[in-house]
Amino acid sequence: MSPMIDQSALQPAGLDPARDRRAQREAHLAQRERDLSAFKGELQQLQARYLTAVGGLYARLSELEAELLEAEIRAGIRPAPRGPDSSCDADPASDAAASPGPSSCSNRPATSDGLKRVFRDVAKAIHPDLAMDDPARCRRHSLMAEANRAYADRDEDRLRLILRAWERSPESVMGDDADAFRQRAQRKAAAIDERLIEIEAEFADLRTSAIFRLKNKIDEAKSQGWDLFAEMILQVKREVSVTSARLASLRRTHPAGC
Repeated sequence: MSPMIDQSALQPAGLDPARDRRAQREAHLAQRERDLSAFKGELQQLQARYLTAVGGLYARLSELEAELLEAEIRAGIRPAPRGPDSSCDADPASDAAASPGPSSCSNRPATSDGLKRVFRDVAKAIHPDLAMDDPARCRRHSLMAEANRAYADRDEDRLRLILRAWERSPESVMGDDADAFRQRAQRKAAAIDERLIEIEAEFADLRTSAIFRLKNKIDEAKSQGWDLFAEMILQVKREVSVTSARLASLRRTHPAGC
């Protein structure tokens, strides 16, 4: 009688269902990261275009409107705006006495024992010397730098967040046994799911932004055959022209007041 053969041992590694699912989730996460990066880049490009083409015109319009207002006040056409009640004006001397000077603002509280203890716990957990390979060492170096910044800022809460995040991470599980591999796989899957949720939340936030609403309007106008962006530029240019003409006319008719 021939010996029994374990058929599972003959299966190619690529047929491991758990490994295939992890690979699919990792690929999906990588794609969503690329989608988010591209979406942010598109909005940033539109924002830069808007600030360059339209923002400068609005800045010039604001300057002209301020000059026009000042000229109308001097000419007696518009009343001067009422300032704050003089009785409510702060006394500079009293302000100087009540407000701490720069030297007093620079004094930091003494480092607490709790802050030192948490920092030691973080350093002990994530020290780069404990890394098993170069990628893990780079990750630990990055976290250690963040912990150093939090310690310098006397931010105990941030140190605790760093420590809790590390304790939940796959990298914090040491060992080469089957249980360690299983725990790392579970934590990695959980981290992927959390990051996917964060990405969708970022997409949702971006879709409520003013620049995204502007993009939608521009795209809708383009689908109807006209250029909303160009129309916006022309509109602001017309407002600049009208305001500039009003200011020039006022200066001609009220040269003394202006």
